[in-house]
Amino acid sequence: MLLGFGRLITLRLYPRKGSRPLSVVSKFREHVTLPTTFGGKHIEPQRIGKVPVNVIPTRWQTIVVFFFIALNIIFLFVDMWTVPNNTVYYTDALMTARNIGDRAALLGLALFPILFLFGGRNNVLLFFTGWSFETFNVFHRWIGRMMFVNFAVHGWSFTYYYRHMGEYKGESNFAYWKEQILDDRDDYIGIVAITLIGIILVQACYVLRHHWYEVFLVLHIATVISFFATAWHHVKPHNYMEYFYACVAVWAFDRFIRLGRILLAGPFSKANISVYGDAVYVAVKPAVHFQPKPGQYAFLYVLRHNFWESHPFSIMETRDKHYVFVAKAHNGLTKKIHNSVTKQDGNAAVNVWIEGPYGDSYPIARYETVLLVAGGIGITAIMSYALDLKRRNTPQDVRLYWMVREQGSLKWVQDQLQELTEGGLIDIHIYVTGETEEIDEKTHSESESTSISDLSEKNNAVVSKLHMKYNQRPDMRSVIGDTVRNAEGSVAVVSCGPGSLADVCRNAVTENVDKGTGRVDYFEDAFSWA
Repeated sequence: MLLGFGRLITLRLYPRKGSRPLSVVSKFREHVTLPTTFGGKHIEPQRIGKVPVNVIPTRWQTIVVFFFIALNIIFLFVDMWTVPNNTVYYTDALMTARNIGDRAALLGLALFPILFLFGGRNNVLLFFTGWSFETFNVFHRWIGRMMFVNFAVHGWSFTYYYRHMGEYKGESNFAYWKEQILDDRDDYIGIVAITLIGIILVQACYVLRHHWYEVFLVLHIATVISFFATAWHHVKPHNYMEYFYACVAVWAFDRFIRLGRILLAGPFSKANISVYGDAVYVAVKPAVHFQPKPGQYAFLYVLRHNFWESHPFSIMETRDKHYVFVAKAHNGLTKKIHNSVTKQDGNAAVNVWIEGPYGDSYPIARYETVLLVAGGIGITAIMSYALDLKRRNTPQDVRLYWMVREQGSLKWVQDQLQELTEGGLIDIHIYVTGETEEIDEKTHSESESTSISDLSEKNNAVVSKLHMKYNQRPDMRSVIGDTVRNAEGSVAVVSCGPGSLADVCRNAVTENVDKGTGRVDYFEDAFSWA
């Protein structure tokens, strides 16, 4: 936490322009804070065959998780003492088993409120550390795994203890568990609680979270509530309820803030939704307008489609006090919205709730060179930064690279692209990777580039600095390397898009973090809500 707070202060206060960090700092960032743990993949999932099974944390996240697990093991097993010839336990092994069981239970309970805190949208540590929701999600999952380990150790320690003490002495594990389930309500509820948290871990697997999120969400909520209730009943006779009260307080605080955000935005807000191909364009005017910062997002509830279900949308810009969102239709809520609006001739006005804005904004206006990289619908977050830099009109070298499958997808952001091209302050490179058809274009002075004079199909021409290429992808590793080496001063690289693109950008920045004349920073807008 202290490291995160220190990084946040450094990014906000330390001057970016003309500043080059010490060599030891660059080496630390190159080998610890920036790279993936191994294999060059972080956002792109690891696969067994063609099945995605998990994502690997960054190296610094892995180090944090390693020390967290190590501390848990130390607290669980180190300095375990026994009393020779005591009158309570028959052997030292029984006393050790009892002590380990008690420690494991307390460690698991102590992690409970932190688990709730790290999984919430209004986690106060997001503000104090500057870490992303995705980072806290990584820690949230590992805390849940260690809770299961602790409670499993608790269960097996007490199984061993009771098998060798009193009426269960000498019985098998199966016989003991069978008699507990039949005869002791308090203990069998504890066994049910451990089983439920094991089920939570299984149903929270990557495939279910990312491909059937709505199914995962329902199962997750149901099993967490069941686990909470059974654990509450099991622990209550032992007087450790403060951990449960803390969980309730954290959960209630998060829900209170979420409700407050919805009410401030207006519970009767209307959204104008349009369909562009496989994307939906949403414009909402909140009752109380909060000017969002670049890169922030909001959760949208479309009341005609399961009012309890929300989806995060990047706020591309605010126009006439309307929040403007664009989202690609995948499975789930976005697909429902797309199909519903398509049936209404591609336009509809619907009742919505807005919860937000959330998220941090990267201070890229403080850098002398800014490289913005987007893949597909990731342009929405990147566009918010590009528009902000354009409107600031500060002397910066700003370059935007956007890879998109179809030329028709330019309609998602046609008005915003037109604004960016005016004045030629931002160098824009668009790669249409999935079609061969070219549009009407004027030849740029460079033979391989083209200049588009009328993106929005209006008659008024605008001066553009837009380069279009077809049936190819940029080598972002080379683009980032050349940008860093040739830049004068500090460089910021921001990416938002598919996992493979984000990982290429991260690896390229890691390789070149000490190659420039100023500081080089990488910012990854990869909101992971599952």
